[in-house]
Amino acid sequence: MGFKVQLLREATIELHTAECFYSAKNLSRQFLEDFSRQVQFLKTTPHSFQVKYRGIRVLNFEQFNYSIHYKIENDEVIIFRILNQRQKF
Repeated sequence: MGFKVQLLREATIELHTAECFYSAKNLSRQFLEDFSRQVQFLKTTPHSFQVKYRGIRVLNFEQFNYSIHYKIENDEVIIFRILNQRQKF
C-alpha cells in the first residue's frame, strides 16, 4: 500500500502545458512516462526529499528539466506545482 497522489488544478494545468510543449518536439510520451515514474516513486517513498520551502518538497524528473513540488498530508501526496527548473516560483 502506498500514498495517494492528488494533483491540484495549477499542477494539472502546468503538466498539460509542458506536455503540449514536448508534443511539438515529438517527446510528449517520454515526458509523461518520466512524470509517471516520479509519481510512482512518490507513492512509495514521499519522505525521501527534504522540505525546501513552506513545507514543500521538490522531486526532479529524471530526463526532463522539470520538478514536482509537493506536500505530504496524512497518507496523501499533494502536488502543488510542476515547474520547469528554470522557472521562478
